[in-house]
Amino acid sequence: MKSAIRTDKAPQPAAAYEQAVISGNLIFVSGQVATDPATRTIQAIGIEAQVTQALRNIEAILDAAGCDRNDIVRCGVFLGDLTDFAGMNQAYKEFFGERLPARTTVQVGLGNLRVEIDAIAVRPTMKKPRQSQARKRQRAAPVTGAT
Repeated sequence: MKSAIRTDKAPQPAAAYEQAVISGNLIFVSGQVATDPATRTIQAIGIEAQVTQALRNIEAILDAAGCDRNDIVRCGVFLGDLTDFAGMNQAYKEFFGERLPARTTVQVGLGNLRVEIDAIAVRPTMKKPRQSQARKRQRAAPVTGAT
């Protein structure tokens, strides 16, 4: 079973796809570019600013699903020009900090766009409550006095 995630805090899809789809505990976020959702234009010029805006768009979609950037396990980065790799990598590291997801980076034909990024995240699950030590001992105690 799958369900769509939609939010006005990220750019609306430009074609026939959802911003994200949840299947089980996985969230698949469609490719995001540097479009500012408020103006519906790309205002960022440099690669670092474009990567940051694309990642913010992903984060807004994940927020609508009850997740955040720390739940991302993999990103696909599509660069229009591999000479932008160093700038993309720097912005990516600054956005994620020490908790970097897995990543694939490839050069593709993006027309006038410099970068597109998609992501896969795992929704956190509720942990089972821990049993108290007394309750564990009760269950483990042998039955005595039976004749």
